[in-house]
Amino acid sequence: MDPLSSVMLRASLLWLVAGVGVGAAMLVDRALPGQWRVWLSPSHAHMLFVGWFLQFALGVAYWLLPRRRSPARPLGYHERAAALAAAALNLGLLLRVAAEPLERAGVVTDATLTMLGLSALLQFGAVLIFAAQLWPRLGARAVRGRQQTSA
Repeated sequence: MDPLSSVMLRASLLWLVAGVGVGAAMLVDRALPGQWRVWLSPSHAHMLFVGWFLQFALGVAYWLLPRRRSPARPLGYHERAAALAAAALNLGLLLRVAAEPLERAGVVTDATLTMLGLSALLQFGAVLIFAAQLWPRLGARAVRGRQQTSA
């Protein structure tokens, strides 16, 4: 497994544990002050969907999809861009998880709104990089031993 896939899969498992922990806290809502279910619901969903599921799927895609290796790209993709995208995805999610419950609890400040905006930009940028990196690896290949027919 290449280093990027390993990092992404490990980060996805950390988000899984964190998301389940937040879910457990939401289950004991009545024992905690405030409206935890309301405040944490979107963050909980994003931790599990973006942090765990999406990142896990992308990590596996980098690992398993066919690669066109070259001396310039020994792993078949631009390593720095991919590492930057993984960092941006996780930083964006971390900012969202920190700011969104505050914003939903009524703490709407320039700081929380800036964090949410930056979160969206980081995650969107990360997804664009991932899509650009993985898109060329999705081309159909000819099947060996079979002649291609023209339609």
